[in-house]
Amino acid sequence: MIEQIIIAGSGGQGVLTLGIFLARIAVYEGKNAAWLPSYGAEKRGGFSFCSLVISDKEIYSPVVETPDTLIVFDQRAIESYAARAAEKTMIIENTSLIPNDTAGKGKKVLVAASGIAKALQSDKVTNIVLAGAYLAAKKIFTFQNAETIMKDMLGSKAGSLMQKNIDALKSGFESVK
Repeated sequence: MIEQIIIAGSGGQGVLTLGIFLARIAVYEGKNAAWLPSYGAEKRGGFSFCSLVISDKEIYSPVVETPDTLIVFDQRAIESYAARAAEKTMIIENTSLIPNDTAGKGKKVLVAASGIAKALQSDKVTNIVLAGAYLAAKKIFTFQNAETIMKDMLGSKAGSLMQKNIDALKSGFESVK
């Protein structure tokens, strides 16, 4: 099994955190993972993306040319990465911030992730909503293991943030069912 993912959006949306989250779930489930971040000089608002390769075997490069999954947070991301999608690519789109879908190829999973995050009263969980959508759409990882890794990543911050993140993960998961 090999899964090649590109996650793209703007700085501050949780693009890189989503990549780390999925990589940590993969390792927790006994798979190999290679994560490669890339971001502009700006902290918030600059272009941000990462590639992630998950495999049962050794990974020789974290570079992804044609992804199996493309997760896009906003319009700029879909415009930048739609050309890399193939017919087999699953494209998970945050339709709240993508009014003009430019991806001609690939299977679409449309999730109003920013809208769901707002309904949960936390714009900061948009990436976790997309993580839940990924879990449901790809069926590579278990939901329970994702919760375990989330608790580990949040650590001492868990408190009220934990429930918001669990709700976001569940909402994203259920939006794809």
